[in-house]
This record gives sequence, structure tokens and C-alpha cells, in this order.
Amino acid sequence: MLVALCGLAPMENKEGNFVPIKNTFAYRSSCPYNIYLLAAIMEQGGYEISIKDWNGKVCEIQEILEELLRFDVIMMSSNSWNWHPTRWLIEKLRSIREDQIIVVGGLQATLFGQKIIEEFPVDYVIRGEGEKSVIPLLRLIEKKGKENEVPGLVYKEKGEIRFNPLSPLMTPEEMSLLPVPLYEKLQEKTYNWLSIESSRGCVNHCIYCSVPYQRSWRPLSAKTFVDRIESYIPYLGKTLTGKFLFIDDSFIIDVNRAREIAGILKKRQIDIKAIWNGHVMELFEQEMLIELDPYTDAILVGAESFHEETLKKIGKNFRPEDILKGTELAVKLGISKKLLFSFIIGFPWQNKETIIEEINKIYDLVTTSDACAIINWLILNPGSRIWNEYYKKNKVPLHDYRKLYDKWKKEVFPLSTQEIQEIIYYIKYLQNTIPGGAYRFQEHSTIYDKIG
Repeated sequence: MLVALCGLAPMENKEGNFVPIKNTFAYRSSCPYNIYLLAAIMEQGGYEISIKDWNGKVCEIQEILEELLRFDVIMMSSNSWNWHPTRWLIEKLRSIREDQIIVVGGLQATLFGQKIIEEFPVDYVIRGEGEKSVIPLLRLIEKKGKENEVPGLVYKEKGEIRFNPLSPLMTPEEMSLLPVPLYEKLQEKTYNWLSIESSRGCVNHCIYCSVPYQRSWRPLSAKTFVDRIESYIPYLGKTLTGKFLFIDDSFIIDVNRAREIAGILKKRQIDIKAIWNGHVMELFEQEMLIELDPYTDAILVGAESFHEETLKKIGKNFRPEDILKGTELAVKLGISKKLLFSFIIGFPWQNKETIIEEINKIYDLVTTSDACAIINWLILNPGSRIWNEYYKKNKVPLHDYRKLYDKWKKEVFPLSTQEIQEIIYYIKYLQNTIPGGAYRFQEHSTIYDKIG
């Protein structure tokens, strides 16, 4: 049984043909942790798996199709960004080979399992965390197991769609027993950073965020995480930078744990650099930041807005002045150069004037410190609260999700095309007024990025 575990990069749909996106930074920065981890679990269970990682490789979709035709089982990891080329492949594969077993997992499967089974020629969908599902699923495909033994499985039985209960979320103890991802098969010098996790879930519940398992933070112990760092170090040489990306949504939410991690790294004399996520209020934890500094390459800080009303509406528990005070403390500690703030503009309640005011405050933050800032246009990600709010008003088949932006445009994005262009021009103008402007102060995404 030849099994392919696949991950696709997003692709642009040009005149009905999917082509690689030229700007690849956003999704080739760090390696896809999920497929390499699942492959390790399957290999540990006695199965031989071929990892088809097209996140870090520019390929024509026809080339991908021809490669997948030789496999008996195709397991696709999908999210809203890569769903359309993924479903194109599913339909093309099925039209050529009716005997292939096609499985869809990932966030798209968790959100839209029923629709995927209803609308597309797939055999199985896996919802939820897949670590407990992959081995029972392979046993089912081998006809050595039963459907009801596969957690999170969605399938058809005599024309009826069946849903198996999701497996309970993995506990920190279960996470600590996971194998090292099959990074020995990672493509050489393709990704900037090596992905590693020290926790799962997030403590927040922001309206724009589609991160699964919100308010369900599950951390590894400090010792267990440092043990994992040591086991991953041999694979750092496969990346372009030789550095880690901690893919946690809330790496330092537990200050004592973060300090303990720093202490163990120091005691063991482990010399690494990492990028990790932080929150605004964690910038006030000076002792923690000092202790983590030797191991920190950059801190990604989700500030999101200087507008107090916006912060309240999106679910943030800090004030605009906290952003400034936290930055001032970072300057005093000498670590402000490592801060990369993320802001979001284009919420439905914002007009051009409030957005320009927001941009000016972000500009002042950057020019009065050594920090950097990325300005993101609001993107409605499936699964987020704000996306769900609008989707309830206008449900469509999964095939037609790209049309939703056109239907929502006036309500969700009331800015005119001219106003959007004027805002973009203003950001570019400000970039040119500061040293390193294009890097330190930048627009990251467009307002009409496509949804899944």
C-alpha cells in the first residue's frame, strides 16, 4: 500500500488554472510541522509513508497531479489557504483513478467535514487533532479495523453521512510522548526556520482568529520542551537560518514556565535562537524577557490596534497605552530591536480617517523605537467568530466560497477601491521616510486575499 501524505502551498487561480504564488514568504518561512509529525507517528506504527511537501517547493499543479497518481492512498492536509488547489487535485485524481483512497485532514476538514464529504469525491475526512486518528485510519483502509474505531472520522455508509466523536484534546502528557517529526526528510535549505511546539491552543478568543482550540492552552513542562529542543537541534542545519520557530499561539503565557525554560537552556549550555509569539502585557515581564533574551531572535507581538474601541470589539484585554509602555520597557532592556508588532486595519467599523490615524500611531511607534511593525488588512478566515457571523447570513456550497467576499464586500469592507489605494500609497510613502522602512514598517497582506 503506497501512502502519500501531502501539504500544498496556496496557489492563484488564473483563468481556471492554478499557478504558484510568486510571493512565497508567508507560507515558506517555517516548515509544516503537522505533516512531518503525522508521518513520524505512522512510521512508528509500522507504515511506510511518502511525504509530499509542496509548501516549500514551487511546482505546477499538473506535475503534482501526475506524481500523486502512483499512490494507493492520498492523505491531504488542508486549510482555507490551500483548499482550492487541494479540491482541484481531489476531483482530477478521482476522475482518473476510482480505486484511490482519498483522505482530507487539517483545519479545513475540522471546520467543514460534512460539506467536504457531501460535495467532493473523498472517502474519509478526519476532524480534530489527528495524532490519535492516523493509525486506526490506516488499519481501516487495510480492512483490519472498523469505522467506529477512528476518532473524528466523517464518512458515508449506505448513502448516509456518519460522524465519529472527536478524540479528546491531547493532554500535555500525551503530547510529551509524540515522536520527533520526520525532519530527516525535510527539504534542504528550503525553509527559514524549523518548527517546534511547546504548547497547543490559545488562552484568548479574538473575533478575527481562526486558531482552533481557543481557551484550551496545553503546555509541555519546561524540562520536556527543552528535551525536545535538544532532539530537534540536529535538523536545524536543514533550514536557511539555523533557527527555531516556536509555533505556539501562547508561548510565554505562563511566565514561570518561560523562565524555567530559559533556566534549563542556560544550565545545559544550549545555544539556540528562536522566534516566538508574545502578547502586549507580557512585555511588562522584564525578568522573563531578560532571561529569554540570549535565545530570542524575534518576538512576534499581536498588538492589533491603537484604537481602544477596536481592541474591545476584537477581544483584547489591554489598552493602547499599554503598547507604548511595553515598548518603552523593551527599549530600556535593549531588546526593542527584536520586537515585531502585528496590527490589523480594515475592520467593518473603521473608515479611512480612523485607519490613517491608526497608521500614524504605528509609524510613531516604529520611529521612536527600534521595533518593527507589520500592518495587515483584515482577512476573514473561516472558523473565526467574525467570519461565522457573516456566513450565517449567507451560506453557500463549499465550491462557491470564493464568491462570498463579493457578497460581503459592502458590509464587511465598506472602504471604496480608491480609499484602499490611498491608504496603501500612504503606507508606502511612510516606509520611504525611515531607515530600513520597507522592513521595519510594512503592509503584509491585501484586503481581498482569497478565502477558502
